[in-house]
Amino acid sequence: MKIKYLYAAMLIVITAALLCGCTPSDNEIYSSSVQQTEISEAVRTSAPEASETAVPEVSEAPVITSESLPAAEIIVEGRAAYDMPEEFYTRLVEIIESYPHFLYYDISLAYRDIETGYTLTINPDKHYYPASVLKAPYMLYIYRLALSGQADLEQKLVYTEKYRREGTGVLKNMEYGTEFTVEELIGLCLEESDNSAFAMLRELYPEEDYEQYALSLGITHKDDAKGKNQPQLCCESALIFSQAIYDFIEENNPCSENLRYHMTHSRNAMIYGGEGSEIVRKYGWYEGYFHDMAVVYGENTYLLTIMTSLDMLVIDTREYDIFRDLSKLFAEYSDKLSEKDGDGDFVIINIPKPEGFEMTLPKDPYMLLSVVNMKLRDNYKSFDELCEDLDVPPEEISVPLEKLGYVYDEKSNQFATAEKEPEQT
Repeated sequence: MKIKYLYAAMLIVITAALLCGCTPSDNEIYSSSVQQTEISEAVRTSAPEASETAVPEVSEAPVITSESLPAAEIIVEGRAAYDMPEEFYTRLVEIIESYPHFLYYDISLAYRDIETGYTLTINPDKHYYPASVLKAPYMLYIYRLALSGQADLEQKLVYTEKYRREGTGVLKNMEYGTEFTVEELIGLCLEESDNSAFAMLRELYPEEDYEQYALSLGITHKDDAKGKNQPQLCCESALIFSQAIYDFIEENNPCSENLRYHMTHSRNAMIYGGEGSEIVRKYGWYEGYFHDMAVVYGENTYLLTIMTSLDMLVIDTREYDIFRDLSKLFAEYSDKLSEKDGDGDFVIINIPKPEGFEMTLPKDPYMLLSVVNMKLRDNYKSFDELCEDLDVPPEEISVPLEKLGYVYDEKSNQFATAEKEPEQT
């Protein structure tokens, strides 16, 4: 286990570029047992933004151990007049070593203390499809329009067939012709992550204007400000959105309480904030992406975003536990920061993957299924091509997956259950 501290010596080298050009500008407490009532079968559609789903139900998987995995190494860079204590970093490495996911997937995190401005990021250069995390800044944008007289929250819109979207939400099961106010649709977007409600609001308040608003907050990556056409998001841009949400709530304007209420009643609690805390959050989930963005109100108020490329097939209690363990770490240590002026202080942590390890396939069958399907989706046109490139006998993959009930389907280029082929996206 190696931890490299590079503070003072890196002061000249570490520039704004390392921060991706970004500048600083619900609550149910998470339990280790995921509420299975919130877990449903995934529904995929042709439009990514319309395919947000609840976490798919899966059977209990074997416990994954970190045996034979290389010891975690983290590289710490940045500058800070003060920092988290040594035991924080020790515990962070223990978490990384306990989850093989850090080796196979991208996992990023951004933390900011509201009082001091102290910021800590993990793998900040990674960009992800934001999924329904996008709905939070978009609803903030509509509330800003309402405050300036450019939007009427009591305006009624009629739900029709053209707005119906699969995935998360309740409108898809309602009768066409039902009326909703803009405020009601905002609530459905933030609480139920309703894709149909989002479609109605985006037509009324187009993406182009939203993108200008996002850029005005200080988002320097244009793709992070997009409202359509494959938007991207890094955890530092998510911090800017979270800061804007926090600032909006603190204004105590006529819409502040509405936003806070909706976001404290968001489904799928993933980030944990400590006992007695209140969390303003918006989760996002779509095949290959699993995120949570939050403002944590507790003894010490802070922003926390966790973004991942965890694959759809592997999302179960173990993946929720990654969010729980990382967020519990910050909940425990956030109040240990010095009260001295720390404005602008930042720490960047990079978790390098061991050289050559990315070409190694996991032994756990559920992880194997997820990683193989991810590689087939992103890198290979066929199962034979994957096996040849990785120099792996086909039966080394197919046999354990067949025991799980999955076989390779040439048409979809995925391992799917023999009973039902996966829906195409």
